[in-house]
Amino acid sequence: MLPVDTATPAGEGLHGDLPTIGDTPADQDRRRRWESWRVGAFVHWGVSSLFGGQYAGQDIPGLAEWIQSTARIPRDEYRRLAAEFNPVRFDADEWVLMAARAGARYLVFTAKHHDGFAMYRSRASSFNIVDATRFRRDPLAELAAACRKHGVALGIYYSHVIDWADPDAVGPRSNDWDTTSGDGVFERYWRSKAMPQLTELLTEYGEIASVWFDMPAGIAPHQAAEAARIVRELQPTAVINSRVGVGGVADYESMDDNYFNTVLPRSAWETAATTNDSWGFVASESRWKTSASLCETIAFTVSRGGNLLLNFGPDGAGSIPARASEQFREISRWMRRASPAIHGASGSPFPSGFDWGYVTSAGTSLYVHITDPSLVRLALPGLRTQPLGVSFIEPTGCERALPLSRVAPALLGSSFITEVPAPSDDLPRLVKLTFGSAPDIDPVPAQSSAESIRLDVGSARSIPGGIAWDVDVVDPGDYRVVALSKETSGHAKPRWDGAGLTGRLEWATPSGEVHTRAFVVTDDGREFSPVLFFWQMVRSEIGTVEVPEAGRYTLKIRGLRIKDSKWTIDSLNLAAIRLELPAKNEEHPNGAVAARASDVPDTRTALRDVSG
Repeated sequence: MLPVDTATPAGEGLHGDLPTIGDTPADQDRRRRWESWRVGAFVHWGVSSLFGGQYAGQDIPGLAEWIQSTARIPRDEYRRLAAEFNPVRFDADEWVLMAARAGARYLVFTAKHHDGFAMYRSRASSFNIVDATRFRRDPLAELAAACRKHGVALGIYYSHVIDWADPDAVGPRSNDWDTTSGDGVFERYWRSKAMPQLTELLTEYGEIASVWFDMPAGIAPHQAAEAARIVRELQPTAVINSRVGVGGVADYESMDDNYFNTVLPRSAWETAATTNDSWGFVASESRWKTSASLCETIAFTVSRGGNLLLNFGPDGAGSIPARASEQFREISRWMRRASPAIHGASGSPFPSGFDWGYVTSAGTSLYVHITDPSLVRLALPGLRTQPLGVSFIEPTGCERALPLSRVAPALLGSSFITEVPAPSDDLPRLVKLTFGSAPDIDPVPAQSSAESIRLDVGSARSIPGGIAWDVDVVDPGDYRVVALSKETSGHAKPRWDGAGLTGRLEWATPSGEVHTRAFVVTDDGREFSPVLFFWQMVRSEIGTVEVPEAGRYTLKIRGLRIKDSKWTIDSLNLAAIRLELPAKNEEHPNGAVAARASDVPDTRTALRDVSG
């Protein structure tokens, strides 16, 4: 994982250029199986867990698993400390069961992280948990057995480029406190350790479902290709993530850690997320995410057609932190109602998102995940097909039929409205809509009466110098146009660089009138995002538009520098435009709600970097 507060120059991706994403029939089959799982568990565990984020009596800032690098601990000292690693409380069954009950269908284990320490018995390097510690057990073998026993697919994390224990593993982020730059020969490390260890991992632990590479900067294309090829040869059903590096052929794109792009890749994708603010164990950790936010993140991810890999970091004794156990128990409780809407489910068919929650689809059913506790009436504007039935999924998983009424404005397609039971806990509520066939959805974002309208950047179309949306508006009035953009950079020190950027807002009425005004981006307040959690959404009120009558309008944004990147420092990471009715928002309980991260539909643009 990337260390905290590491900036990437503007215009460059966090992991460099992406490798090829395979698209043969075998690639598609392998990917379909993996995508159907939707939720996985990530385990960051190793010698670094002994430190708990502390060294020489001091708290070390940054990610706990990077402590050897951050504190510049010499190799010899780190080896001596590794000898004390004796995680006698490790219980593979406990770990796997906790993950499985929380809905994880696969578990990815750090077989070797950047410190070069193998968390399994390795013949290629004696620096491993069996030969170099008092523990003498192979936790990977025990986890493999537990995964088979409990029906969880096993994945392997392997740091193939960074290895602080090996003087030949030179390159970006390598061990430069023990080794003089230029002394090592990376190809020698690659042949003597990396490839032999990959071979061990792929041949000695049964079926491997995924291979999770990390931090490929500096790897040669032929080496990335070799790493991908050996996975294909030895574990043909295992998926490979995009961090294998350019030159390799991957199965899906790994998004930035804990972050979600506004415009999604055309390929399958996954975001890895922490339960707190570090991947490895931190004894003094206090920035834990709420269970409700983690459940919301799962629903959000699936609504956009992705997978979520949720991490926990056991301590040096092998125990799972109590707070992490509590989080997974709460997710397990939520999965009793949500599993049919998550596992095997697809993304939302609606052209834009909703501020009150998310939509997933499975077969001919739609599932509505309600994250706004104040919502009392549910409407899905643009839904043209009458549901055969609507039910509320109780916390126990039982279904309770709900009454519904149909609303069909003459010009704007149709919708439905139903009363929603009040929350019984702080986890997302779930409503199921059943249809006889795939429902018909208006491809144009539409308004439900008295509610604001969200226009996601991912559903915009590209126009010269900007982006545009068509939108069906029901209620006449003056609408406040609010740009919602994300904070960026490292999660410990988020930043926002939108102030002072300029652009032009264009508003076309059904009669063909076009109103144009220039705007300057300002910081007009923050909205907490449970999904991004460490990063907030920034409100920028860029103007008002008049709606004299119900109808189809067009909104265009031109000339604004927009960059869809966690690491942008000179542009606006724009997520959505919200049209708000100020007067009705003050009166209607569902009119003004906290911004949620955007929900991008199946119809996607190629927009990644729009400049005016």
